[in-house]
Amino acid sequence: MQAQVMKWGNSLAIRIPKPIADDARLQLGDPLEIAVAADGVVQMHRVGEIPTLAQLVAQITPENRYAEISLGPEVGREAVEW
Repeated sequence: MQAQVMKWGNSLAIRIPKPIADDARLQLGDPLEIAVAADGVVQMHRVGEIPTLAQLVAQITPENRYAEISLGPEVGREAVEW
């Protein structure tokens, strides 16, 4: 099946035909990763679900946390009192 590259604002776009979207189970708003191979072939890959902040925070462990570092004494109004 063929599609044509069209102008969309300052970008280019293609319309994905319904049979292709159905076969790929694409839905409106699905995130896709677009890459270009060395030979100029355009590849699209479905990106996994976008994690929520709570899911990202849940992945923080003592092993992947950085220790606090000092950048020197506070200057001006940047001092924070806890």
